[in-house]
Amino acid sequence: MSRTSTDLHIDQLLRIIAEGTAAVTGDDFMRSLVRHLAEALDVKYAFVAEFTEVKTRVGTLAFWADGQFLENFEYDLPGTPCEAVLAGEMRLYTAGVQDLFPSHREELAAIGAESYLAIPLADRAGEVMGHLALIDVKPMSGDPSEFSVFRIFAARAGAELERMRAEELLRRSEERLGSILASAMDAIVTIDESRRITLFNNAAERIFGCSKNWAQGQPFDRFLSKGFRSLLNRHLRESTGMSAKPQPVWAPEGLTALRANREEFPIEATLSPLELGGKRYYTFILRDVDERRKIEAELHRLQTENVFLQEEISAPYRFEEMIGGSPAMRSLFSDVEQVAGTDSTVLIIGETGTGKERIAHAIHNLSPRKDRLLVKLNCAALPAELIESELFGHEKGAFTGATAQRKGRFEMADRGTLFLDEVGELSLPAQAKLLRVLQEREFERVGGGQTIRVDVRVIAATNRNLADAVKAGEFRADLYYRLDVFPLRVPPLWERSEDIAVLADHFLRQFARKLGKPLAGIAPESLRTLERYTWPGNVRELQNIIERAAVLAKTPLVDIDLKLDDSSPDPPQTEASELLLEAVERGHLLKVLEESRWIIEGRTGAAAKLGLTPSTLRYRMQKLGIRRPKQV
Repeated sequence: MSRTSTDLHIDQLLRIIAEGTAAVTGDDFMRSLVRHLAEALDVKYAFVAEFTEVKTRVGTLAFWADGQFLENFEYDLPGTPCEAVLAGEMRLYTAGVQDLFPSHREELAAIGAESYLAIPLADRAGEVMGHLALIDVKPMSGDPSEFSVFRIFAARAGAELERMRAEELLRRSEERLGSILASAMDAIVTIDESRRITLFNNAAERIFGCSKNWAQGQPFDRFLSKGFRSLLNRHLRESTGMSAKPQPVWAPEGLTALRANREEFPIEATLSPLELGGKRYYTFILRDVDERRKIEAELHRLQTENVFLQEEISAPYRFEEMIGGSPAMRSLFSDVEQVAGTDSTVLIIGETGTGKERIAHAIHNLSPRKDRLLVKLNCAALPAELIESELFGHEKGAFTGATAQRKGRFEMADRGTLFLDEVGELSLPAQAKLLRVLQEREFERVGGGQTIRVDVRVIAATNRNLADAVKAGEFRADLYYRLDVFPLRVPPLWERSEDIAVLADHFLRQFARKLGKPLAGIAPESLRTLERYTWPGNVRELQNIIERAAVLAKTPLVDIDLKLDDSSPDPPQTEASELLLEAVERGHLLKVLEESRWIIEGRTGAAAKLGLTPSTLRYRMQKLGIRRPKQV
């Protein structure tokens, strides 16, 4: 072929391909390019592909195959003819391409591939983005003129791919910006030089009480109070006369704005000028001060609740649900359902370990106050001098160590429920203040003079006989009658022996899951032993014994060999038998204390083994006259 004919051939190829791609961009350009390349160069297949998220895999953008477009697909590069091309080299295999890549012979044979020509597509920085490839079922000639055309349109395809990527990045950036503006808590408003609104985000809609479609194009002055308009006028005058770049303005307080209904409200605002396309714009970020104060108050309330709940989560949890089918428990559950829907004060009476706290939880969860906090305080766990501070809070400087104001349990339980465990241990001065809150529903923090009104439902619990305490002058009679509105007696475990097997099975399943052991049940003889025991520690003691047995168990059927007294006396019915039960409890506590070497606190201490708090154990020791020997 002469030089003239070669030039004509190149011109013809260029014209065919250029005419086919001149009027399209993006994906349409890629489809038109591969089609016209294949037709102009008389090859069966032509495709353009780009890297996916990794440089070892590509995805096609357009694939022309023997007169039709195929669906785009992805494939891995290693071992394919494309691997060297995407490393930055133009490659031509004039014939025998199937034999050159035996690991992909099957795929190449499926399309009858004989020859292959490909060139990398690079951006302006020289970074390879993808490649343009031709595959034919006959050998390719490698005509230099066709190579020239191929290079020209590869460069055009590279430029278009770079433009498409930039366009996609811009689209994503605009989406992110739109999401940020839409989700921003503060109102964002942009105005042009004529002071008309050009941008109005979702928060601005909420704060100003109108839609963005209505606000955009409106004069911003219609939302400005007189003081705000004066500030804006002054800033615009100053920024217009300044040769240096205008600076942002912050007005943290003292400004007001107008809602769409002309209601005036306090705001904080920042104003930032910007240049765009030779024009000046001004962006305002505005915050409704009243709304901020409400949010801060709610945040403070949530933070207070969070601190309290974190403390509750960290405390050892007894068990999740109350178990019991005995008549005594069914009667108790019925009474709980009856009183839960009211605001009546409840006094829960029961021995240690019977589950008084679970009853309080049930009352709260079944009450209209269930969506608010159940706040708990163990009155026996704190020194008398700290009880008032815990109940009513204190002001900064109220006493040594009061370095900040602190809310008390009554204030935290506002519109919720306050559970006072071991209420019989309150000092007489604290009893008087508690009585006032129950009567007047108001109190003052320790060291403060401001009266605080609250709406709190009180549930109290005790293992003492408060009527006897009133006779002994240890408990106020008027407070007792205030608390004893709806008494609930939680039966001790010895009164409901029919529940022992059900409870034991419940705890065993619970600890089997916790320990990851396939525990199937309790041996019948062990179960009979449990049912004969008098349980001075009640349900909590049963839970601890089952946990210990589960830890020691070596077979699915659990044996409980704790040397319990099979000849334990019948449940106490008289004053003498009550003394006997007390003796049994004393003996049990002594045994656990001796096993723990008289260590009360800590994970291996006696309190943990008994399922009691250290303060409750010390209280029981004092009541039962238990003293640590001088030498152990």
